[in-house]
Amino acid sequence: HFHNRLAAKLVPAFERRCNAQVFMDVLKGGSMIEIPESVETWEETEKTIGETLPVIYGADAAALGWIRQWNEVIEADCPLYYDEELAQRLGYKTIPAPAGMAMAVGTASWWEPGVEEGRVGPLYPLAMPMLVPTPRHSLGFATDTEVEFLRPLYPGDTLRQVGRLVSVTRKRLKVGDGAFFTVEIEFINQNDETVAIQRVTTWSGNPVEEGE
Repeated sequence: HFHNRLAAKLVPAFERRCNAQVFMDVLKGGSMIEIPESVETWEETEKTIGETLPVIYGADAAALGWIRQWNEVIEADCPLYYDEELAQRLGYKTIPAPAGMAMAVGTASWWEPGVEEGRVGPLYPLAMPMLVPTPRHSLGFATDTEVEFLRPLYPGDTLRQVGRLVSVTRKRLKVGDGAFFTVEIEFINQNDETVAIQRVTTWSGNPVEEGE
């Protein structure tokens, strides 16, 4: 709380930004990503299938220290992640990052200078399904995800996420009425090479009263 009060005093009011209910601005490299305004129907969402969604830029490059910390947490004693000579003998340029780190390296920052509230919620930063124009809803959850890893991620690599909506399926569940929708996301490095492809399916909707 002390740090929040101090920041409020140090940052001029005209430099602070507020989250709107309909969209959030995320500053990255001098550009903004806007969460789109809600559409009226799921049919309108379906019309955006195949269109490229706004690009999400990872906040930081992969780093050798990250690799050590990643494997430290899970106690992964794999020489590939700390023995450069071995990694090169196996055909890698240098020590690669564990494949799953692509999701972390491609993640946008949770907050940046000039943004009073840089997060959508307390548990996660900006995610590609949030950029799909959907009807206004109060419920939502991810149902499944799969990732295909295509090439190594190395220290110094940066990633951006390029996504598109691939399907929408209207579905009424016990929790409410809404739709499943699937987003395909490419994680692309600074050399325009696709490192991984992720497919995420999410259900979003609104609760309904019994008998509706």
